[in-house]
Amino acid sequence: MKRYATIGTAVLLSAGFSTASANQVPELAVLGPEYPRAFFFRSSENGAYRQNASYERWAGEYGRLMGIMGKCLDEEIVGRGRLNPEWYSRFKRDHPGQAVLLHFNGNARDPRYATERYFAGHWVYRGAVKILSDVPAEEGETEIRVADAGGFRIGGGRYRISNDDVALFGVTADGRHDWSRCEQVQLLSADARAGTIRVRRGCYGTRPLAFKAGVSRAAAHQVEGPWGRDNHLLWYYNFSSLCPRDEEGKSCADRLVEELGRWFGRGGVLEALDGLEFDVMFNETQGDTDGDGVEDGGVVGGLNVYGIGMAGFAKALRERLGPGRIIQGDGALGPGGAASQRAFGFLNGIESEGWPDLRDWRVDDWSGGLNRHLFWQANAFAPAFSYINHKWVEGVPGQPGETRNVEVPFSRHRLAFAGAMFCDAAVTYAYMPPAGKGMPVGLWDELVCGVEGRPGWLGRPLGPAVRLAAGEPDRLAGAGAPAGQALAGRIRGAVNVAVTPEGVVVRAAGPAAGEVAFSIRDVPAGSADFTVFLTASAAPRAGYPEGMARFAEVGVAGDGVPLSSAQPEAVGMCLRGAGEAALESATGALARYQREAKVGGAVLSAVAVHPPFKACKGAVFWCRDVEVPAGAELRFSLGMGPRAPERSDGVWYSVHVAALDGGQAGVYEKVFEETTKAHAWLPRAVPLAQWAGRRVSLKFVADCGPNDHATTDQGYWGDVKLVPAGVPEAGLTPPQSRMTWLNARPFDAAFYFRDVRSGTVSLTFRIEGAEPVVLRSLTAHAAVDTRARLFENGLVLGNPGHSPATFDLARLAPGRSYRRLRATPLQDTQANNGEPVGATVALGALDGLFLRLAR
Repeated sequence: MKRYATIGTAVLLSAGFSTASANQVPELAVLGPEYPRAFFFRSSENGAYRQNASYERWAGEYGRLMGIMGKCLDEEIVGRGRLNPEWYSRFKRDHPGQAVLLHFNGNARDPRYATERYFAGHWVYRGAVKILSDVPAEEGETEIRVADAGGFRIGGGRYRISNDDVALFGVTADGRHDWSRCEQVQLLSADARAGTIRVRRGCYGTRPLAFKAGVSRAAAHQVEGPWGRDNHLLWYYNFSSLCPRDEEGKSCADRLVEELGRWFGRGGVLEALDGLEFDVMFNETQGDTDGDGVEDGGVVGGLNVYGIGMAGFAKALRERLGPGRIIQGDGALGPGGAASQRAFGFLNGIESEGWPDLRDWRVDDWSGGLNRHLFWQANAFAPAFSYINHKWVEGVPGQPGETRNVEVPFSRHRLAFAGAMFCDAAVTYAYMPPAGKGMPVGLWDELVCGVEGRPGWLGRPLGPAVRLAAGEPDRLAGAGAPAGQALAGRIRGAVNVAVTPEGVVVRAAGPAAGEVAFSIRDVPAGSADFTVFLTASAAPRAGYPEGMARFAEVGVAGDGVPLSSAQPEAVGMCLRGAGEAALESATGALARYQREAKVGGAVLSAVAVHPPFKACKGAVFWCRDVEVPAGAELRFSLGMGPRAPERSDGVWYSVHVAALDGGQAGVYEKVFEETTKAHAWLPRAVPLAQWAGRRVSLKFVADCGPNDHATTDQGYWGDVKLVPAGVPEAGLTPPQSRMTWLNARPFDAAFYFRDVRSGTVSLTFRIEGAEPVVLRSLTAHAAVDTRARLFENGLVLGNPGHSPATFDLARLAPGRSYRRLRATPLQDTQANNGEPVGATVALGALDGLFLRLAR
């Protein structure tokens, strides 16, 4: 294979030879300037275990792109460490110009694999319950009486066939887990009515211990998986900066850094590999991270100590492995990607497992997908290297944990590949192209120029992607280009606004605010498609590492104010016989934003709620402070979980309104109440005429009801908003938002929205943290965010819209002519027919196209 120079002055990656080190890198094609950059994903990992497999045949099949990635250890799937390390290392020696990368679970591991150097406090547990009966130090099985057995899971996990792993603890004088008296056990059964659990004793390298009633407790592990029916649940690592430390003063992160350092070090089993990608590497977690037995979700004292600890782990690992190893992490976990790790400056880049997201085959989050990668490209540890793992999956009905590829036309695959070219991402794929029986793993035509089979065939990009919507009229009439007094005067919200030479500075009105939130109203729409371009920066958040970027969302809403499109400003609970208090996860109380809540087959953005149910009963609530526009009414939909009709007696929903005088809420007045247990969205409207023009606090309450029956009371407040009274839903633009990251360096982000139905829209902005945000430029355009990018040897086009789009090639690339690729027989022989194209090219809805330069 042709060899490629690395970009700029980037250090070289270790090939694992005696003449190289972690500070030196051979010339890797996947880091080179020639696009498309593509490599094989984990099919290479499985190839070694085929019947009658030989290394020579395997290496020939997987040597046709720019590298391979797969598992070489047993941290997630048993058996991967048997043959893969040898074959991957040999492949690297035989293909020094190709990247060879480890795929490693960055969130959890099988407790049966290499946990000897870890201690009990290095894992995350769910909330602990008090042990109410003496537990003898005995082998075999033991029944234990506990304060609440309802939270222990039988038949759980990905496939609904796994039981919890549980830790038994003593309790220290300050109320924390006594790590010196800890036994790991396997849950065999749980009886919530009797308040008992039955466990198998002395598991995972521990021995049976005696525990005294009333001064001991049990806690289930926070787990994921298993990934494969024959595999085990994986225990969450505790990356929190407050992670308990072992007798040598080591945290979980310390131990993992040491371990990876040995594996990749001289003489280590992974010495020859170029680096690794951390799958499911989160910035957030669930469970108890400080060892006090109470679930904190990784947030202690108002700080995300888990995210802080994750960034510290990445920094320490970079220092241990050196600048010459590739280190990557998951970059788009869940809708929006807010939970994704933020180790900017330490990792080389991210993986997008599915682009824009694993289940976003409609490419709704086109903008978020581009923003995530472009931001990492600008803020990664050099050399920047991110990739898209091309796949879209859906669940298989009636088969928990099983997924299948979503059937989409070839045009949708091309659009995802085009997106990768627009944001400088490499491409790998788990969604395989068609291939004949007995043939090697297929190669997507766009990645290798069809029948020519040439990786890197586009050559160097001749510039960034062209954003064609920017050429359309600005619907803000230049008020934000550049940002100045004209833009500042249109900003509304609980914020302070100032105009400076850098731009418009917006900060939360109070330092205790959780976010900077504001809007710009009455922006003319003029089209069903709407694209916003923003250049902005944001100061670091107090208490967080300077390089940890802030999560930001820009949205549109038509003639109204969305209230359930982000985490509520305030949440709380009210237990029977007590006053309002902060939510305590140990009670089971929940009030949390959910970007996509599916109820009765329909999906809405919502605030998911559950009244307290663990040893206490009552209500949960959430609040929004908002100015009520003249002529507005409150609309929302009530929903319940799928098991509610059978098992719940309903949730008692109510809405309360209080005027805000001097920033303080007055007396709340109840304006709505209803009880339901229906698994369906129930649309409701509440008039607010008496508060028109006033700033109010809206409180949304979900109570378990007068019978204090809280079983399966999972409820939802869906699509909550203020809208003009009497306007039908069909005439309202549904609230939508797209994400970006922001830090102290100005960043150019784009936000594309479909299905704009109203004549005017409000632009909404939410940036986590109260620290200032600087708007430097803001424009809005009634157009699809179509893009084009020129390369030495070709042109890539992308249309994320729901209508056809025509591209003017004569204007985009004057003096150049192009022709279509010639497809391999089983791929798209119509779009890629090898024929020349004219001065214009039309693309259908949700389509991309790769053209080669006509010689």
